[in-house]
Amino acid sequence: MHGEIATELTTTDGEPIMTIKLEPPGLPPWWVVRERLRERLDTGPARRLTVVTGPAGSGKSSLVADWTASGHAGGRVGWLTLEPDDDRPETFWSYVVAALHRAGVHVTSPWQEGAERSFLVRLVVALSAQQEPVVLILDNVHTLTRASILDGLHFLIEHAGPMLRCVLVGRTDPPLPLHRYRLAGSITEIRHDELAFTPAEADALLTAHGTRLGPNAVAELTEQTHGWAAALRLEARALPMSGDKKDELADYIRNELLGEQTAATRELLLRTCVAERLPAGLAVELSVRRDAAQVLDRLARQGVFVTAAAGGERTYVHHPQVREVLLAALSEGPVDRVTGLHRRAARWYAGFDRYAEALPHALLAKEWALAATSVVRSLGITDLLDGRGATAFTPMPPDLDRPEAAVVAAAVAHYLDDPEACAKHLMRAGEMAGGHDISLPLSLAAVDVARARRHGRPDDLAASAELAWRLLDDALVTGVAVPSALASLIRLARAESLLWRHDLTGACAVLQPSENDGGEVLGRLALAEALCGRLRRANEHARRALDRTGADDTPGDAAADVALAWVHTDEYDLTAARVHAEQAAARLEEHPDALLAGLLALVRARVHRGGGDTARAVEALTAAPAGTMPPWLTEMIAVTRDALLAPGRPPSAKGTTAPHAIAEALAAVTAGETTRARSVVASLGERPGLPLDVRVEGWLVTAAAELTDGRRDRARRALHRALALAETERLRRPLLETAATVRRFLREDRDLAVRHDWLGATPRPASVPVPAAPPPPAAPAAPVMVEPLTAKETEVLGYLAQLFSTEEIARTMYVSVNTVKTHVRGVLRKLAATRRNEAVRRARDLGLL
Repeated sequence: MHGEIATELTTTDGEPIMTIKLEPPGLPPWWVVRERLRERLDTGPARRLTVVTGPAGSGKSSLVADWTASGHAGGRVGWLTLEPDDDRPETFWSYVVAALHRAGVHVTSPWQEGAERSFLVRLVVALSAQQEPVVLILDNVHTLTRASILDGLHFLIEHAGPMLRCVLVGRTDPPLPLHRYRLAGSITEIRHDELAFTPAEADALLTAHGTRLGPNAVAELTEQTHGWAAALRLEARALPMSGDKKDELADYIRNELLGEQTAATRELLLRTCVAERLPAGLAVELSVRRDAAQVLDRLARQGVFVTAAAGGERTYVHHPQVREVLLAALSEGPVDRVTGLHRRAARWYAGFDRYAEALPHALLAKEWALAATSVVRSLGITDLLDGRGATAFTPMPPDLDRPEAAVVAAAVAHYLDDPEACAKHLMRAGEMAGGHDISLPLSLAAVDVARARRHGRPDDLAASAELAWRLLDDALVTGVAVPSALASLIRLARAESLLWRHDLTGACAVLQPSENDGGEVLGRLALAEALCGRLRRANEHARRALDRTGADDTPGDAAADVALAWVHTDEYDLTAARVHAEQAAARLEEHPDALLAGLLALVRARVHRGGGDTARAVEALTAAPAGTMPPWLTEMIAVTRDALLAPGRPPSAKGTTAPHAIAEALAAVTAGETTRARSVVASLGERPGLPLDVRVEGWLVTAAAELTDGRRDRARRALHRALALAETERLRRPLLETAATVRRFLREDRDLAVRHDWLGATPRPASVPVPAAPPPPAAPAAPVMVEPLTAKETEVLGYLAQLFSTEEIARTMYVSVNTVKTHVRGVLRKLAATRRNEAVRRARDLGLL
């Protein structure tokens, strides 16, 4: 023992009282005031007992010392820091009397052996006679083990009345009848979970040490250390110096924490540390001790070695830093010992069909057959396909005579982009797969689907996806918990095969959104919805897909951007369409896809056509990947190219798609064959699931045919049907690009024009921002109005607002086309616009229209 020796006080056996033990520990300059715990201590004056328990280094003694220094104790304070040698009645009670003497309580008769009760009664009487409450603080109370001392302490607390409040500070609960105090409501308890630092307190502690971290880093550090004050302090000291914080912390754990435990307890901790989460049964298996759970319960109450995990199962979690020290110690021993512990853990988990938890232990034990079985039985095959676990299986012997091992080998070969090896292992797995539960055929089908998506032909993908889809349905019907990643892979493959066949309704049904869908699934769903004409749904799913792709680091799939480009093209927001088309092109360079490339070519052609650049529109269609696209898309591109190169003429080749039929009907109207045009459109009505733009175009062709025949009332009804359909999704493109006679009729019919003024409104809601654009840097913002418009320019602007073409404006104004173009250029320059519809919008904003 060390400390200052007082000559006026001695123990009953004549030893001097060391007054250093009667002083609260000094608070360091980096101490953080913890108001929430001060308040918990403040609640105690009406209670006889306060217990503060926590592991070494949790800051419990400093907390109580800070509380007493703050003056919140509510009475005169007597402090006693106990040591192992104080676990003798004559020494303990001598020091208690000395501590109380400092608090103003004078007991003249010392403790004497054989007269313990008489001494305690006199002590109680002296305390009861006090005019002011006394707070007796016993630090390191866990050093007290003798029953006579503990019984006397209980007697003192019970009989001293309201003039004594006892605060016990230690690493474990004192062996007092705490349940009686709880029942009587006369105890305040602060335990290790409350002593743990919050992120805000940890941030204050780091700051006090001259270390500043961001909020996320502080939260991560607090979680990593479980708010343990000692670990946080060592981190705070080491961070500025980037020094040996781990070594310092490891030494502290070995010497201060593990060193206090018995050899048997240390051995239990050592054997069980191989498991990150430790169910009680596994603890028994690893430690070979039936009382393992009881020992872990005791350690959990101390709060630094293990904690009891929440949930129904009795489970423990090793403290991260303690586990790191234990694992390091375990690795210094024989390798077979570590391997054997992992083997025990893997087999224990597998024995309860908990294969996902068995897997990491089986890998570390090099139990390859069990590891492969764990992957298949837990339906975790997508982890290998995506590469998240494939490398762990590369050392697996290739000739294991198990179908699960063959499936795993096929998945690893797929990840390594070895299609021949993948196909060989799949064949071998199929030969051995008879008589197994659904997990094996479903895993095998998932690998085959992944192979077909990357290297197979469309019919190959369709067959693989069909089989996998049936197996997935069987699994879900029988209540198998299929991981979302596996279900998404199969849904994607099935939807891709349906999209290839242009079964848009089927693809949308397969891709119905769920909470756990990743960006790729949502992107394909957005694409299917866009092709159907459900633009609002497509917009929503595509933006969620882009958000999800950025959040979970999934591969950048172009489907969402293609869908958004398609949506904005149909809305005739050509700027936004161009932005997403460029983003999709960049993604397709990294992840080529023939379907998406063909759709992107169609979108780009439409954007160029909307801007009046027919040559670039044709060029964009020529860039489509000929020969690798679905037949329906090849035909659609051909029809679009023919319409650009030879407007008003029928398609150059025969076709079966709805766009081909629309093109034939338009050509028939141009040729004056209105009856044939109506017949072609009528035949489209017999086809189920027609996209919205095709239905709108059908009514527009009908309107054109009726106008050609001079039946304006019927034309008006057909145009009304087209407008009503298009308005639901703000579908502008077919209406703005329809035949000139129909557009002129729409302008002349004031009632239709007023009722459907949305055709000229800003197409994109303000709540849906256009993402950052990769196009060339924009020029400095121009003023909205450069100079006033001339009378002729104002007249031309009015015709532009009515959707007149340049030729129509020239005929109306009786001027040449070149004169109209000159006026249009003047309008665009003075309104700082680059396109006609943009000039119309700005003119409306300025009140010019």
